[in-house]
Amino acid sequence: MKVVDLDVLRPEKKVIKLSGEEIDVSFIPCGITFDVDAIMQEIAGLDQQAVQAGGAEARKAFDLSISLCVAFCSWQHPELDANWFRGNVSPQQLGAMSEAIQDALMQAYAGIEIPQKAAKIQKQKAK
Repeated sequence: MKVVDLDVLRPEKKVIKLSGEEIDVSFIPCGITFDVDAIMQEIAGLDQQAVQAGGAEARKAFDLSISLCVAFCSWQHPELDANWFRGNVSPQQLGAMSEAIQDALMQAYAGIEIPQKAAKIQKQKAK
């Protein structure tokens, strides 16, 4: 019998400690990939100058970042909902968590044959 070990395809484990919770950000499970991607695309579509200026666009970006983190954490930590993030996480922590999620998505796309998608996300991330 031949055994193919697909566990070797998993990236090295990376854990973020956030307000006492340990969250594995080394990969995105396939069950949430499309949800996470859709939120990231929506964030990338915002006018970055308007976000920097504050107001409604900045609030939308903030709310989308919370939605991104909730969608990502839902598979490991269903108790980490939007209210938890609003009450336990600073804006700087939220930004760092969002960045870690983006990196995990890029790594997930790098392992499949969608190079255009990975390039598009990387370009949007650079904005």
